[in-house]
Amino acid sequence: MTTVTGFAQYGVSPSQTGVFFDDLRGRAGAKNDQIAVRQGGEYDFSQGGYQNGESTGSVMEDASRQINQSYNGMGNLIYSNRQAGDYTQYSGPYPASSTFFAPPYTSDPLLGGKRNLKVGPLNLGFGLTSLLEYNDNITRTGVDPVSDFIGSAYLNISANYPLTETTALSLSTAIGFDHYFDHPELAPYGGDMVLNVLPGSTIAIDGKIGPVYVVVYDRMSVRPAIQNYYAVNNRSIFGVFQNDAGLGASWAINSKLNLSLNYVHSDAIALEDADSIYDRTTDSVQASLAWSPTGTWTAGLEGSNTWLSYPEGYNNDGVLSNIGAFFAMPVGKSTSIRLSGGVQNFEFDAPPEFNRRVTDQDIANLNAQISATNARAAALQAKGAAMTAEESAELTRLTNDAARQQSQLTTLQTQKAEDDAEYASNTRDNSDLSDYYFNFTISNRLSSRISHALNFGHESSLNTTSNFISADYISYGMGIIAWSGSRISLSGYYENAQDSGGTLAEEIEQWGFDAYFSHQLTSKLRFGLGYHYGVAQSSTPNRDYTQQAFNVDLSYVLSRKMNVGLGYRFFTTDADTEDFSFDQNRVVMSANYNF
Repeated sequence: MTTVTGFAQYGVSPSQTGVFFDDLRGRAGAKNDQIAVRQGGEYDFSQGGYQNGESTGSVMEDASRQINQSYNGMGNLIYSNRQAGDYTQYSGPYPASSTFFAPPYTSDPLLGGKRNLKVGPLNLGFGLTSLLEYNDNITRTGVDPVSDFIGSAYLNISANYPLTETTALSLSTAIGFDHYFDHPELAPYGGDMVLNVLPGSTIAIDGKIGPVYVVVYDRMSVRPAIQNYYAVNNRSIFGVFQNDAGLGASWAINSKLNLSLNYVHSDAIALEDADSIYDRTTDSVQASLAWSPTGTWTAGLEGSNTWLSYPEGYNNDGVLSNIGAFFAMPVGKSTSIRLSGGVQNFEFDAPPEFNRRVTDQDIANLNAQISATNARAAALQAKGAAMTAEESAELTRLTNDAARQQSQLTTLQTQKAEDDAEYASNTRDNSDLSDYYFNFTISNRLSSRISHALNFGHESSLNTTSNFISADYISYGMGIIAWSGSRISLSGYYENAQDSGGTLAEEIEQWGFDAYFSHQLTSKLRFGLGYHYGVAQSSTPNRDYTQQAFNVDLSYVLSRKMNVGLGYRFFTTDADTEDFSFDQNRVVMSANYNF
């Protein structure tokens, strides 16, 4: 049974900090065991979960993966508001089961003895995925939808090279390109060849310095991200390059106590100049002290401090801190729990000073004066030859006044536009944070056929259109093997997320559920059927929507190394604003080959 963990904003949100250290301790444990896969069903405290050779992944992720992502793992349809500012992963509402050090669908970044190719001491694993998709509404719009064929190719690479007896170089990535055949200008971040590097792609050097395990890593991704949340169309999506360069260390002080430290420098860069306001740089220092005195439970302290900088000044620079405690333990042989809680403190710089020179009322008053001037001039002109000398002089003055007022109006309108642009160049959020956080996760295997997991909590994380966002969230999932060859995944989520402030602040409440059924029709042919329903309600008018998705999949094993697939996706959104209500149909053909 794989432990389900709550992913959130790396380096800032406490749940993600805890997950990173769980991954780090697990990676250290794998390294100390000569990078071997642990077998058996015992709970391993160094890795934070039950270990076995055949992992099926998170029961909550199964439905989410099938319903909301295309074959290559891109294009999530459901977005979690509390994770909108996290560029390091896909911001879905369910916990992720992949490790920090590997992209989705790559669960064994250290290879664990598995490989496609061995050249001397070099272990290599390759997998190739190619896709051809027809999409009848690539911009997700209700007005004049545009269709296109999209070709994709992805190479999955897992490589491990022992440098010394205690040091190894490893690479784990999934990298590829998308090509829009007819409308490349409408790709998420433009261009004939859209580069995608799946989050979690990592190159690392693992080693030991005395009793201390050390990993030097560089983790990167290139993918679509969202400005604040996926509302109802493609307009809020932009491309982002994220790079995390870090140094982690784990020291087993004794059999009961483990100290872990991490430093990471992160750069996030939007791929188009128009979106450069979302560029940011962070430097984070994190620490975790884990104590397992009896070998039956683990408790400890964990925290982080992050220095945040936005080069373009749209968001505000700041310092973000969190500190708290965690507790993890198995209950029997089929259940594990993890509880963490503490305090968060976010301090942001104030928005740049702003003094408006021209208001809407100033322009309205001047327009009223212009109207009065023109009306009096028109009345005088109507008299024609009957005008007196005084009235003729007044008309000349009024004509001059009208020209002067019109010139003044042009100046005021220009200044007003400049004021509006300056005001919009920053979120105008003055909010800081001092609040509690907690996260609780329990996963349980009811029987050999049924497992389920529950995750809920409250925490704050970075946002893109305000200083931060605070959220209460819960998700539940169940995985069922109903009969031989079948799998049923049922999951649901709820989230209430509140922006901290600023000009675009809003509160979003969203909930939904997913269901997925798959069955092995023959020894080589598998059938899948899925459904998603989701609701989002906003405090901002005309931002509510309801969405549904259906999918049907067939996959066929051609050989031990190759399989092909055919899938159909239907997605529909019913929004308050009619232009944002739309339907989308997708047909996807795929081929996967493991060398």
